[in-house]
Amino acid sequence: MYYELIVEGIQIVVPYYDHEEYYVIINKLSEAKFIINRAIKFEDEVLVMYTDSFGNLMSNNKKLKVVLNKDQEIQFKNYREQVTLKSGKTVSILPMKDIQEIANQTFYVDKQKHVVNFLNFTIIQGDNAECLFNLIGKRNEKN
Repeated sequence: MYYELIVEGIQIVVPYYDHEEYYVIINKLSEAKFIINRAIKFEDEVLVMYTDSFGNLMSNNKKLKVVLNKDQEIQFKNYREQVTLKSGKTVSILPMKDIQEIANQTFYVDKQKHVVNFLNFTIIQGDNAECLFNLIGKRNEKN
């Protein structure tokens, strides 16, 4: 089960309970999406995936497999590997920090208020800022 919060056109989906580890942040204006799964870890990073407003996908999952058609698939193994699909969209494997920096720069449309700081996963509402991962406890306190 998940709890949804919408702030300045940004949809933030957080789990009701600690054992549900998906967090999804969607920009309704740019259609960019950022997904975090805290249950899956690679070295010192949690799984993140970011789809920018053009549909390009970035992930820090070095074991990601992309199936292009029934006869062709691509198995990623290292950071900085990239494939361009027939549609012109790209799939890239990058370190989490790089994806966070790219999302911080490209998630919003011009003049849109920056509600999420992807570098430290902070949600900004008015004058208040709090960690995205603290929203589970806040939601449960309201019930």
